[in-house]
Amino acid sequence: MSTLLERLRQETRPLHEQTEQLLYAEALRAGTLTAPEYVHLLRIHLAFHRALEQAIDRYPIFFRDYEAVNRRKAPWLESDLTYLSEAHPPGLPELFADWSPAELLGAAYVGEGSMLGGTVVWKLLQQNPALQPLLTPARFYQGYGPATGRYWRDFGLFLTQQAVAEPDEVVSGAQRAFKAYQVLFWATQFSAGPD
Repeated sequence: MSTLLERLRQETRPLHEQTEQLLYAEALRAGTLTAPEYVHLLRIHLAFHRALEQAIDRYPIFFRDYEAVNRRKAPWLESDLTYLSEAHPPGLPELFADWSPAELLGAAYVGEGSMLGGTVVWKLLQQNPALQPLLTPARFYQGYGPATGRYWRDFGLFLTQQAVAEPDEVVSGAQRAFKAYQVLFWATQFSAGPD
């Protein structure tokens, strides 16, 4: 019998791969990501993480052991965009408005997984000479730094404990979260409105 983390990995793989391709994976690997594409990535992540963090805050008891304050990524993204003098995408509190705590846990799986992927992206970004001037104070893709592995393991324990009663909802939430990333790709591409 597979663990929930293994099930999440298997059952979200197609959506994960589709989303990764949409989010400039080929350009990242080839070292050809442009500055506007980098900014677009930051905007997508900010829209996702800000909405997710606001939704998680609505369920303080369920997420008590999640360490929500230490896991906030929206401030890092806001700082990165501000440094680049780029507008923040409009807030999207409705993105996770009707999600149950278990579905939000699935979305948090996707958000925390982005920190693991971010360590790879950070190395790829640093190898791209065109982006070097933008990365000096960049924060988001550095994630939790050397503590990334520990944060992921702690999250895995939290997820496993919290999802006992509703594993199907957690998986559904993770799948919906990858679809939300795909929607945000198009929603943030050309918008340049204020916060």
